[in-house]
Amino acid sequence: MLTRWICLMSIVLATAVSPPVAAQGQPAPLVAERGIFRAFDDGDYRRAAELIEDYLVQWPGSGQMLYNLACAYSRLGEREKATAALLRAVKAGFGDFEHMKSDPDLAAIRDEEIFQAILEAARRVADGAGADALQRWKRTFGEEHYRFEVDEERHLAFATALDEVSHREMRDMLQRQADHLTKTLFADPPTYTVLIAVPTPDDAIVLFGGADAVGGRYEHAARRLISRDIGSSLRHEFVHALHYAHMERLGLTEPHPIWIQEGLATLYETYDQAENGAITFLPNERTNVVKRLARIGRLAKWEDLFAMSAERFMARPGQLYPQVRAIFEYLAERGKLGPWYRAYVEHFAEDATGARAMEIVFDRPVDEIEETWRQWVERRPEIDTRIEYGDAALGIESDINASNDGVLIARILPGSAAGRSRLRAGDVIVSVDGRPTRSFAELRAIIGARKVGETIEVRARRNGRYFSTSVVLQPLRGVRE
Repeated sequence: MLTRWICLMSIVLATAVSPPVAAQGQPAPLVAERGIFRAFDDGDYRRAAELIEDYLVQWPGSGQMLYNLACAYSRLGEREKATAALLRAVKAGFGDFEHMKSDPDLAAIRDEEIFQAILEAARRVADGAGADALQRWKRTFGEEHYRFEVDEERHLAFATALDEVSHREMRDMLQRQADHLTKTLFADPPTYTVLIAVPTPDDAIVLFGGADAVGGRYEHAARRLISRDIGSSLRHEFVHALHYAHMERLGLTEPHPIWIQEGLATLYETYDQAENGAITFLPNERTNVVKRLARIGRLAKWEDLFAMSAERFMARPGQLYPQVRAIFEYLAERGKLGPWYRAYVEHFAEDATGARAMEIVFDRPVDEIEETWRQWVERRPEIDTRIEYGDAALGIESDINASNDGVLIARILPGSAAGRSRLRAGDVIVSVDGRPTRSFAELRAIIGARKVGETIEVRARRNGRYFSTSVVLQPLRGVRE
């Protein structure tokens, strides 16, 4: 038994560390795949299994297709073939163990010893994945440009391409956020180590595959969070990390719905935190979006939103992310955030959508709560996040992903406010009037709320040294910031 556990853990570790790479020049077997998926849709699992066996003769070693084969045989009640195919799938690189745990296609083999052995091996590997991820990061990206630290109390490991000042400020922010989240929502820190990685801009290009619009991601199987900046993207993904840890401690076979996951994460993108740890959530660009949706009658109904699949939700992120953030802002403003989450967890088995928890904490029918929320959305003022011709401006140009801890000044417009100050091209703006500007969006939101002629205090870094300078905002005459 011990030998088999070691073998299984080795297999699972290999899938977590070295995901398979598609062979170059291999013809895409799209026709065969369409036939297989059609057979599944028709419920013809015998046909699906036959087609997959033929597929694997021509294109062997596909972990995903071997997993599909296990599903087909499981549906047919051929348990021995199903477990054999599942083990082959893991050996070939299939590593979505969270999906495997709850996949209804595998219900017939869920009690099989080999199935449980695979999941237990995956859990053991995952528990050490964060610590291992720190070492893998060092091997992959080196140590020259990175700063490493471990917070044993909160089970966090850090690998950041930041200077000492930014690293300390980032770490302190996350520690305070972690303490708030555990106190109000998730009860305890993760039982395993989570790696928090803030890569260099060049390494971020590789990690995000050139997708400039992606600010960060949390990879639960690897226990790894990667963020381009130490502002809203990092705070968003950090909630996912702690939320997934809580769902795992709860022993859920199905995660909380996507609207709850993304609603909580977006809520923490923008906030002020007092010395006593209390958090005040602040409006951001999503506030204006949800107000416009309310104005034109395009808000999704809660009944639909609460039951929405992840696929449907992610098909409309521009509309739905702002809406779910507004729902949790409403809860927080009324002191219901913690009570709602606790009620949700307690009553999860009877209602996983979250509607029942709403009725419990407000003591009203959910449709009445929704109507009151819609009225609240309509009453909220919009915030000015745009800097247009004639508006107060610094007068700088910047690449949004050029820096990971502030806004890099690529060029200063002639005659601008920045041009009349101590700021120079190459400086990194890290705060304005004491408010961090860890991303271009954060800087724009602060400046967008100011008027021409106002004086602001800008903190910036030049060649590793920090300085502050007063800047009198001037009207924008060139390219918009």
